[in-house]
Amino acid sequence: MKYRLLLLLAALIWGFAFAAQVVGMESVGPYTFNGVRFLLGSLALVPIILTTKEEPPPLPRNMPLSAACLMVGLPLFAGATLQQVGLQYTTASKASFLTATYILMVPIMGIFLKETLRITHIAGALLAMAGVYFMSITEDFSISIGDLLMLLCALGFTIQIHAMTYLTQRFSPILLSSGQFFVASILNFILAFLFETPTLSGIEGALWPILYTGLLSTGVAYTLQAVGQKYLPPTEASMILSMEMVFGGMAGVFFLDESFTARQMIGVLSMTAGVFLSQLPGRAVLSFKKVARD
Repeated sequence: MKYRLLLLLAALIWGFAFAAQVVGMESVGPYTFNGVRFLLGSLALVPIILTTKEEPPPLPRNMPLSAACLMVGLPLFAGATLQQVGLQYTTASKASFLTATYILMVPIMGIFLKETLRITHIAGALLAMAGVYFMSITEDFSISIGDLLMLLCALGFTIQIHAMTYLTQRFSPILLSSGQFFVASILNFILAFLFETPTLSGIEGALWPILYTGLLSTGVAYTLQAVGQKYLPPTEASMILSMEMVFGGMAGVFFLDESFTARQMIGVLSMTAGVFLSQLPGRAVLSFKKVARD
């Protein structure tokens, strides 16, 4: 139960971070925002790394720590950067629900990792696809660039979840978290200096959103995710983390005065039902487990 509560707290922090991310970009560009945010998150974990003695991981290392940090840092960078850029073109409320499609992508991608595919995964995916249609697809069957970027960012987070599940069995979750944040920070700073003009005054203007997303959303929540995933299977972990979309929708409505149209509300309900349905037990459609023979 303890690890499930840790993941729920991570979902709460991430959900309310959508509003902070929107407010922060009133003063700085998306790459600068993410560069500072992830650097702050990485540095915030250094004292914990230096003062905490963790239990050895259950499985031996099969690669250098630097390679492991890249393995989780690159998909995190892709997901977080696409999300931050996309927030310039869509609302925080819609972004939270569209980002949550990674919950459905986790079991689907699990097929390639020889994980069981269940009938509830398929039904949930179909419901969520209907939800995306009502939320984002217009009558001429076009989709906004912001909504498309949110769907793409979900793919990055899907890969990151599977990578974390694999690597937390071999490395310290705290070390991995700090390392992946540092990778995401450096790559965002490269983009910031190429395409933006970072200034101290701009960073100061976005100070509170950066502190929230850097210390809580990045340093705390991603570490809670890493610790929780060490003891829970990826599908169960993603189910709990899916509450992020509910908290994100609430944050957009309460703090940014956003709202949903009737059509979008149908999409919200369909996506929510699909996400939760996909996490329920169901008959296996495709299984890679060997059947015992007499």
